[in-house]
Amino acid sequence: MDALQRARELYEKGQIHDALERAQSAAEFAPRDAEAWWLLARVSRHAGLPQASDRAFRRAAELSRRKAVPVRVTEPEFAGMVKRAQAEMSPDARRRLADTRIVLAALPDPAEIRAGVKPDAPARRVRRPEDVLTLYQVNLENRSGSAAALQAAVVKALSKA
Repeated sequence: MDALQRARELYEKGQIHDALERAQSAAEFAPRDAEAWWLLARVSRHAGLPQASDRAFRRAAELSRRKAVPVRVTEPEFAGMVKRAQAEMSPDARRRLADTRIVLAALPDPAEIRAGVKPDAPARRVRRPEDVLTLYQVNLENRSGSAAALQAAVVKALSKA
């Protein structure tokens, strides 16, 4: 099994340190592989290495036009985007979320990942004992190359919940 695939498997299982080592190896072994750099960027962010993550995202974007460098916003800016998205939702979507508490988090924590939440999940909804929708800011940013794309991703995450 190649290092990139093994890194993905470890990442999906929440074994972030081991995934980071494999993702670094994959990027070193295939320095022109945008997917290797993209995975390294995501794993690095989960490992608490935001500067290394941003460098890897930039490298992936240099290697592939299909990869955009993620936009980063502050927590208050993200909260404002969520408020604007809620105001833009259809009446039906607003009704579906009326009794839902919306929580903002940077990323799924390791326990959530080990329990089955995908590390790249944009959101997670748990309905019991309380209806809670968690929006993962960094994962939504990672999918967005601009503030407008991030706003659209927030709207989509809320609407799909």
